[in-house]
Amino acid sequence: MKNRKGAELSVNVIIIAIVALVVLVVLFAIFTGRMGIFTKSVSDCTGKGGRICGDASQCSDTENAIPGICPSTKDGKIQYCCMPK
Repeated sequence: MKNRKGAELSVNVIIIAIVALVVLVVLFAIFTGRMGIFTKSVSDCTGKGGRICGDASQCSDTENAIPGICPSTKDGKIQYCCMPK
């Protein structure tokens, strides 16, 4: 019988190194602000399932006009997200 303990050890070390590398990449993304790109796209109107941001009159009869998801216009006017009912 051959001694395979050395081969098993190297496979374990490789797996641990890969997991540690993934953790480091995620931490780097969080602390450098790269996660903001993801969270912005998830938290905007279309990311939540809405159609457009605009005036409440732009929403159809089958949509709810929801304030607070869309950014306000430059003149401070509230924009609404047209979400399906």
